[in-house]
Amino acid sequence: MTTGLSLPWKRALGAAALFSIPLLLFGFFLLLQSEFRDAKTMREAAEQSADTRVELLRLMSLHQNVETGQRGYNMTGKAAFLEPYRDARSQIPASFAALDRLAMTDPDLRAELGELRALSRERLEFSERAVALTRQGSGAEAVALVSSGRGKAIMDAIRAEVDRLDALEAADLAVAVENREMSRIRVQRTINLVLAALALLLALIAAFTGHTIRARQQALARETALNARQQAIFDGAVDGMLVLDEDGYVREMNPSITRLFGLQPADLIGRHNTVLMADPPSLADSQAWLRMVGAAGSRGAGERREFQGKRADGSRLETDVAISRVGGDGAREYIAVIRDITERKRVEDMKTEFVSTVSHELRTPLTSIGGSLGLLAAGAVGPLNEKAARLVNIAHGNCERLIRLINDILDIEKIESGKMQFDLRRMMLGPLVDRTAAANRGFADKHGVTVETQLPPWPIAVMGDPDRLEQLLTNLVSNAIKHSPEGGVVEIGIGNAGQRARIEVRDRGAGVPEAFRGRIFGKFAMADQSDSRARGGTGLGLAIAREITERHGGTVGFEDRTGGGTVFFVELPMAECEERIASAADDGLPRLLHLDDDSDCLSVVESAFAGRANVVSVSSMHDARAELAQRPFAGVLVDVVVPPDNGLDLVPCLRQSFPGLPIVVFSALDDVEKTDDVDAVLTKSRSSIETLVETTMALVARGRREAA
Repeated sequence: MTTGLSLPWKRALGAAALFSIPLLLFGFFLLLQSEFRDAKTMREAAEQSADTRVELLRLMSLHQNVETGQRGYNMTGKAAFLEPYRDARSQIPASFAALDRLAMTDPDLRAELGELRALSRERLEFSERAVALTRQGSGAEAVALVSSGRGKAIMDAIRAEVDRLDALEAADLAVAVENREMSRIRVQRTINLVLAALALLLALIAAFTGHTIRARQQALARETALNARQQAIFDGAVDGMLVLDEDGYVREMNPSITRLFGLQPADLIGRHNTVLMADPPSLADSQAWLRMVGAAGSRGAGERREFQGKRADGSRLETDVAISRVGGDGAREYIAVIRDITERKRVEDMKTEFVSTVSHELRTPLTSIGGSLGLLAAGAVGPLNEKAARLVNIAHGNCERLIRLINDILDIEKIESGKMQFDLRRMMLGPLVDRTAAANRGFADKHGVTVETQLPPWPIAVMGDPDRLEQLLTNLVSNAIKHSPEGGVVEIGIGNAGQRARIEVRDRGAGVPEAFRGRIFGKFAMADQSDSRARGGTGLGLAIAREITERHGGTVGFEDRTGGGTVFFVELPMAECEERIASAADDGLPRLLHLDDDSDCLSVVESAFAGRANVVSVSSMHDARAELAQRPFAGVLVDVVVPPDNGLDLVPCLRQSFPGLPIVVFSALDDVEKTDDVDAVLTKSRSSIETLVETTMALVARGRREAA
């Protein structure tokens, strides 16, 4: 019946059937309750009808007793006939009272009783007059009154009215009985339908339960097969594999661990993984690092490290370990995959030594060749004919190209091996950009490209090696020039990205091909192999730029430019931030936290507070919380719009953790309302920077007075 449905639909139908049962039972309960109420109402109506009919008959009987007693007394004059007469008269009001009580729930009966009561009064008055005449000795008049037939007519009317009311009660009772029978039939049909629906639902549930059991059995079989396959992979992997608990102790190992380290499971299970290291860190440091490891993702393992391992015999081996967290927020485990890279390291060392030797051996003769060709081209041996000059220029150009290739190879090998020295010092980025632009304008002219610079009005400094950063920027600029169309413009700009300086090189070239993006910063990487001939270059420039950036603690990347082209960027830690953080607690100035996503605004506000407060600028909620957790602040400036967050979400946390901390909202939004949690709300462009400074410093001063 449901074989064509997908598993989610089957589960949904099964759940619907299961939940329908209590609903049907509840409906069945309500139906029975309604039936009970109807039966009770019917019983009460029948009892009331019966009581009404009995009371009507009693009332009729009492009137007949009144008539009999009155006639007997009129005919004989004997007082004995007055006893039933008086007794009947005294009971008639009680009978009417009983009928009134019964008529309280029957408006029709209550309306009909008025006519009967009027006839009863008339009959009682007639009897009283006849009795009074006899008692006064006017027997003839009494007999004449009785013989007039008026009393009999009234009694006939009373009897007719009683019969009519009795007939009405009988008809009402018949209708109630008929309705009750119809209701019983409906209830019986409904009960049959409910029972049929319950049977159908139980059948569906039975079918779905059977299907679920079969599905679970199949899932269990698949899980068993998957576990067996995973165990086979675990045991058959060439690389060593360890399963660690959350503290780093070994719980499982595969046979390759024995092959790599010479240790049996009995030697390693239950011991800490650092026993495999030749120079193990402390247990606390190892566990702290392990807690930082994340799960594996699209980029590979959670963490990768190289370390020297120690075999059971004490010998060492070079290893590469990829470790990832598995499990959720409960008990965590880690999977460590260990690979022997001793041979790879040996080959890399041989390659490095070979490249260095060959490069150095080539550099000297190429320098001589290049110098000689340069002299020839310059006319040192006299003027050359046109053909000879062209050949000398070709040879000289290719010689310089070989020299650049060798220099790039040596540079990148030095950087990767850690042999290149970096002279880090505080340096301004503006002069660096100007020097690089000036040095590359000749190269740009040859390609028909213009180089422009865009510098902010305030200085930006970093801790860096001027020569290496110029080499980095030169590689980015020359790359942009080579890939720009003739007549294009290459822009070099600098700015802020939170507490990091950002250098951008923007071009209007064809952009980076999708297939090339993942390896653009690799060695000898070319988007098109023909580039080496059409545009020139070694394919090492961007790789060197990445290595230099990383040695400065920065990041390098690229993004598509709006309107076409590419933006290459480098982000480096700013020297001002480091100096400010180091000295903020010592120079006596209050420390302020400024949260804003606009780098220009951060820089302008920081400059405006110079000499009055030390401003720590952050551009994200994450950075703001990190700064607040590290050290105290005398005040906080908050912008509302801090994508993807709302800066105001920081205010409740500040109020809870720092009750008296001055908080100023400085935003471009006009509709920000001041609340009790905020000390001041200022709108950008409406309130000047001077107003911001004075307002904030006044709040800081007040806070210090209150704290004192």
